[in-house]
Amino acid sequence: MKRGLSVCGALVILTMAASCSRGTSEQPTRDIPPPPPSAPANTAGAAYEVAAVTDGGSIKGTISVSGPVAKLPPRKISKDPQVCGTAQRESQKLIVNKTGGLRNAVVIVQGVKRGKAMPAAAQSAEIDQNKCEYSPHVQVMALNTEISLRNSDPILHNIQFFEGDNSLFNIAQPVQGQVNKKKIEKAGTIYVECAVHGWMQGNVVVVDNPYYAVTDENGKFSITDLLPGKYQVKIWHEYLGESTREITVGAKAETTLDADLKELLAKKTAPSTATPTAAAGNDAGAKTANANEVVVQMKELAAGTMFRFEPDNLTIKVGTTVKWINNSGEDGPRHTSTDDPEWETPQTPAVLPAGGQKWRTPFLRPGESATHTFTTPGKYQYFCETHGPYGMIGNITVVP
Repeated sequence: MKRGLSVCGALVILTMAASCSRGTSEQPTRDIPPPPPSAPANTAGAAYEVAAVTDGGSIKGTISVSGPVAKLPPRKISKDPQVCGTAQRESQKLIVNKTGGLRNAVVIVQGVKRGKAMPAAAQSAEIDQNKCEYSPHVQVMALNTEISLRNSDPILHNIQFFEGDNSLFNIAQPVQGQVNKKKIEKAGTIYVECAVHGWMQGNVVVVDNPYYAVTDENGKFSITDLLPGKYQVKIWHEYLGESTREITVGAKAETTLDADLKELLAKKTAPSTATPTAAAGNDAGAKTANANEVVVQMKELAAGTMFRFEPDNLTIKVGTTVKWINNSGEDGPRHTSTDDPEWETPQTPAVLPAGGQKWRTPFLRPGESATHTFTTPGKYQYFCETHGPYGMIGNITVVP
C-alpha cells in the first residue's frame, strides 16, 4: 500500500480539497472540543515524576548576541494579496534588539526527572495561521500531547511538520476556521512550513519536562521551582543553532545564566569554503568540476509561492550523477527530489524505465544538496514531495 505525502495539486481550492486523499495528508475536519480539564497528568514523559517542590531554586538571565548583527533579507509576499497583503515582511529567524537581546531562543534544562507539573499552555499548544503568518512563530509543547493546527484565513493553507530530515505530516486546510490536531510523541525541534505560502515558517520545541523558557523581545527568560542540583542547560535558536551551559542551582536561590551566542553567529556568517557551481543554463544542466556530474537547482521563481527544478528537462548519459541543490534563499523552504512511486500523487506521477532505480533525497534545507547516479537508460519523471503538486516536477532522459 502506498504511503507518503498527498498535497493538493491544483491552485483552485475546491480542486485541491478534493484531491487530498492518502498518506499523511488529510481532508478538512471539524474542530472537536477538547475533553474537560482533569488533574495534571504526567505529560513530561514516562521517566518524569510530578512532585511538590518546596526548596526549589530558579534560573534567570539574558540570551544575547554581541557585536554587529546584520538583518536577514525581508520576506517577499506574492500570493493571495487580499488576505496576505503585498508589503514585504521582516525575517523572523534572527530578531535582536538594540542591546543585543535575542528573541525566541528556547532555554531547556535537560535530564530533569522530578519536579513541578507541566504548564497547561504546553499541554494545549496551538498554531494559528492568521493573515498568512504562523502565530506563535516559536513555541514549546509537552511530549505526548496534541497540538492544534488552526486556519483563521479564508484561503487555503497547507501545513507541514518536519522532524529533522523527516516529514511528520502534511495537511491541506482550505476551510476558514478548520482545526486539525496531531499528537507528537518524540522530544526535539520541529520545523513548520506552508507549501502554498513559502514565507510562512515556524518552530515547535517538544519537551519532556516543564523546565523551559522562550526568551522575550529583550532576550530575557526565567525558569522557576527547580530542585537543587547540577544541570546541563541547552539554548536552542532556529537560526544560530545550539549551545550548552552547565549550572548549579541552590535551594531557594536564584542562579543567573547570561549567554552571548556571538560565536554561533560568527559560524553562520563565516565565508563559505565550498567550490562555486556554474549556473544552469541549458538542457544539459550545469557541469561541475566532476565531468560526470550535472547540477539541478531547486529555485524560487516567485517569492514563497512558485518553485521549480532548473533545468527541469535533462538529457544525460548512463553513469552521470545528478546533484540537486536547494537555492531557494535564506528564508526558502525545504525541497526533495524523488522518483519513488511510494510518494507519488495524482498530480505527480513517478515515471521510471524498466529496471530503473528509484531514489528519494532527504528534505534539503537552503544550501544543502543530494545526488543520484543514473545507471539505467530511459525516461524518468521526478518531483518535490511538498511542491510537486504546484508544478515542481522534472524530467530526465538517460541515453547509453
